[in-house]
Amino acid sequence: MFREKSEICSSTPYIIVKSMNKTLLLKALALLLLFSSTDKINLTSTVKAYTIVVPDNYPTIQEAITHAVDGDTVFVKSGTYLVDENTTIVVNKTLSLIGEDPAATVILGATNESYENGIAIRLAAPNSTVSGFTITNFVVAIAVANYYDEPYPSGCKIINNNIVNNSEGIRPQRNNLLISENNITKNNVGISGYNTQNIIITRNRIIGNGYGVNIGACRNVTVTENQIANNTYGLNLVYYGPYLISGNSITGNSCGIRFAEACNNATVYGNSITQNTVGAALLIFPNAGDLVVSGVGNIVFGNLFIDNTKQVAQEKSPYNYPSTTRMGTDIVVWDNGTLGNNWDDYSGIDADNDGIGDTPYIIDGDNKDYYPLITQNINRPPTTSTPPSTASPSLSTEPTPEQATVTALIAVAIAAITFAVSGLVYFKKRQKGKKL
Repeated sequence: MFREKSEICSSTPYIIVKSMNKTLLLKALALLLLFSSTDKINLTSTVKAYTIVVPDNYPTIQEAITHAVDGDTVFVKSGTYLVDENTTIVVNKTLSLIGEDPAATVILGATNESYENGIAIRLAAPNSTVSGFTITNFVVAIAVANYYDEPYPSGCKIINNNIVNNSEGIRPQRNNLLISENNITKNNVGISGYNTQNIIITRNRIIGNGYGVNIGACRNVTVTENQIANNTYGLNLVYYGPYLISGNSITGNSCGIRFAEACNNATVYGNSITQNTVGAALLIFPNAGDLVVSGVGNIVFGNLFIDNTKQVAQEKSPYNYPSTTRMGTDIVVWDNGTLGNNWDDYSGIDADNDGIGDTPYIIDGDNKDYYPLITQNINRPPTTSTPPSTASPSLSTEPTPEQATVTALIAVAIAAITFAVSGLVYFKKRQKGKKL
């Protein structure tokens, strides 16, 4: 029986070949090869992404992530989800982790002490999104970091969460991140950026923290259109830069903006800096060559400095360095050569009515605004730097599942036609041999 079946299978190509026109077969092969080298062919539909529901499908968030695949959504229904001590929800796949209602979908550290647990959520895969949660009682609410063989988490998004009562709210440690529309309050540090680049922090409410935004050892960070209020330090800018601080409401803080150790190339414009104890602070810090160097390239213009107890002040570093250490402050320019800031305590006049004060605004012996603005109607100038894209970039060069499926189908089709052509050639030779 098996032999008869084998004979039937082995004879099938010849039956097919006999019924085919050789010229048409070769044309079909050439056409398929042409299509296979382009993006014009689509032999399969897009792989469908699924939504996994917690707790309906799996009782815990981590179990749902474990059973998800790239492109899925893990939807978490309203409720309180306790995270045990020393446990972290690790998003190690490209997916969306979405809470049903940010006010009612709570990820809570398991102990009653403030921020006893470690990290609540760690994003460890590219192009992942976390949205719709209240995260409270952790050392770090959301961290973006990968370890060992985990993929690099570039292009992630943290959107529309309540980050409350943690030691650190959001800790970005990898590149290309969007932090938007979150309520970040009552944390020791709201956003703690370290050793990262291409970060956009926009349209968040950063209120009542120790440090609202603490940026250090970062490059190309944009902070725009946030409400930064009632923090000890609204923004603390440390090396390296560049930083773009634009369009924010910075109000009611002990210090609105602080230029800290070696802050370089910070552009601060178009912000409303009001009702702070100190509008902007220049930190006096060690400047001993190999230890720390003063920052340069910082420019502040087009801002409103209104109702601050002190507009600008120098602040000595709280660290106890040897008295012999040479001290320094970052260099800040208070106008761009044509446009300065609006200072509510400026006492000069504008005789020619051009909107610019006729005499400089004196901050101290080293800091002056040579083009103080008379009017508070400030049009924010266009930015000269390009912020990182809010799209979720993919750094992988590997094919997507859709591309892999199309490629496989093309390969199978080519193999089948090649086999048929080979059979045709063999059949012709055999027929020729019989005639001889």
